[in-house]
Amino acid sequence: MSFVTFENRFYDLYLDFFRHAEAGRRWNIDKDIPWDKCNPETSDKVAYLVEGFTGVEMYLPDYTSKILHLVRKSRGRAWFQANWGYEESKHSIALDTWLVRSGKRTQEQVREYGDALLEKEWDMPFNTPTQMMVYTTLQELATQLNYRRLRELARQENDEALVATLNFIGRDEAAHHKFFKDGVKLLLEEDRDKTLEDIQIVLSQFKMPAIDLIPDWQEYLNTIVDMGLFSARLYMTDVVQPVLKAWDISRAELKTVMRESSAGIPKVQPSLNFVR
Repeated sequence: MSFVTFENRFYDLYLDFFRHAEAGRRWNIDKDIPWDKCNPETSDKVAYLVEGFTGVEMYLPDYTSKILHLVRKSRGRAWFQANWGYEESKHSIALDTWLVRSGKRTQEQVREYGDALLEKEWDMPFNTPTQMMVYTTLQELATQLNYRRLRELARQENDEALVATLNFIGRDEAAHHKFFKDGVKLLLEEDRDKTLEDIQIVLSQFKMPAIDLIPDWQEYLNTIVDMGLFSARLYMTDVVQPVLKAWDISRAELKTVMRESSAGIPKVQPSLNFVR
């Protein structure tokens, strides 16, 4: 497959993503969320989890600029990354709005929290476009799962505004995951052996950046696990296994490729550092 044909297929993936978004997935923070149905009695633990998600979103300038630079020669991937940044910024604003409208945080507290986080900087965990696409496929599915489980907690606490917010965000995350997942499928078609090696490398080193970004990470992680949002087992059963199945990859095939490359076979050691 020629380079032009290959990149055209990536651009077609983006156009499909964009058209579906424009046709029915776009949502409006002010009009589509019933802010009058925030529940001020929603637990402080749920608010703490929401605040953590907003914290990770504060690194959006790093996510967008660094990945855009990495894929800038690929119109499909670069245009998607720009659109991804827009949608993620909407998620951040919506969650901040819930924190304030629910009375869990003041506007000043939200701003101070964000300003403190911006003193740090996020660095890409991998340096190649293929490895980053594999990484983001896993990351987006893990994030979608986190939002889905947090939404169930919000439903149990009768916070209709937070349920609606997390439902819209979850739909976006599912669309992001699909783009990355289908992009890796194209990479597998183009060079299966090399892409399999990259997949194994990412699986062996996968972690999401919250451990380096969120204040008091261990306490935050304990809350996530205690409230059933995520775990190492869920990472394997609800993220890694479905993704490998979608890519039609067996663990045996990954091991064979690694043996043939004489690179050794690192063990998959799932991390709980899964928040975006």
